[in-house]
Amino acid sequence: MELHTLGVDGGYTQKDVIEVARALTGWSMNPRDGQFVFRPEVHDAADKVVLGHKLAAGRGIDDGEDVLDIVARHPSTARFITTKLVRHFVSDSASPALVRECASIFTKTDGDIRETVRCIVTSPEFFSRAAYRAKVKTPFEVVASALRAMNAQADTTPRTAQLVARLGQPIFGRQTPDGWPDRADAWMNTGAILNRINFGLAVAAGRVPGASLETWPYSTSLRGVSRPAQVDGVIKAILGDQSSTETRAILLSGENPLIEKLASADSSGRDTADNPMPDDMSGQAMRQARGAVAKNGQPRPNAASPLNRPVNLAGLAQVVGLALGSPEFQRR
Repeated sequence: MELHTLGVDGGYTQKDVIEVARALTGWSMNPRDGQFVFRPEVHDAADKVVLGHKLAAGRGIDDGEDVLDIVARHPSTARFITTKLVRHFVSDSASPALVRECASIFTKTDGDIRETVRCIVTSPEFFSRAAYRAKVKTPFEVVASALRAMNAQADTTPRTAQLVARLGQPIFGRQTPDGWPDRADAWMNTGAILNRINFGLAVAAGRVPGASLETWPYSTSLRGVSRPAQVDGVIKAILGDQSSTETRAILLSGENPLIEKLASADSSGRDTADNPMPDDMSGQAMRQARGAVAKNGQPRPNAASPLNRPVNLAGLAQVVGLALGSPEFQRR
């Protein structure tokens, strides 16, 4: 109820939690094949009251099935799930008005996710300027989009999945049942930005399975042209023909001033001007980053990683690598 349906403030009580647990007694699985099985001999068949709905005594599997219907049709569930969808498709600060509008669609259509998403992606908020590149990509999205941009071949080894983990989001590695975060503040810190920049350079250098500048569709036409023409071509091909003045200057010069600054902050917890970094980027926090995921299941995008080793590139490969690590590419 807290994590997947009504939400923490969804209007249920501890009594409801107990009643739901009683309704689900007997629900089990066959250890041989993993299939669901209901065991009536261990089911609590006494009467129950869940969120104001009375479940009569003497029943069996129907208790649990009714509970699923009750929580699925609860107004808090419509609001909770719609908020997650709006946050994913529009921005971290989910618009309350859009949530209300599309939650009503969720309710009217009996929880039809397709219709709820249709409400979101056809809304003015979805097409607004404020929503453009408002979402920071998760590590999985960074890797997938970079490989797609490079027309990479499918990787049948674990290496690409390991790269996702090194960026802080091991596949199927979330240790708590709430799922990986869908907000920028969970993913972006000093070490994470440095890792993402170096990941882009590693892709352009051919160090990522399946990705090669030789097979990139734009490589042939851009190799023999001037640096400004290469920059324009890469911005068009990888960044949707839109970049900031700062990003274009970095692509032209081949020097990203953030790399040295971030590397210094990643190791010391302070920036190059000796100004303290925010608390979540402290030296102590950096030193504690031993793995991709903390014990509480939170991602550690700044974890120690081979991606911290810089890659020296020149020419078109350098432009491509810096573009893949740019702020524009880190957003979707």
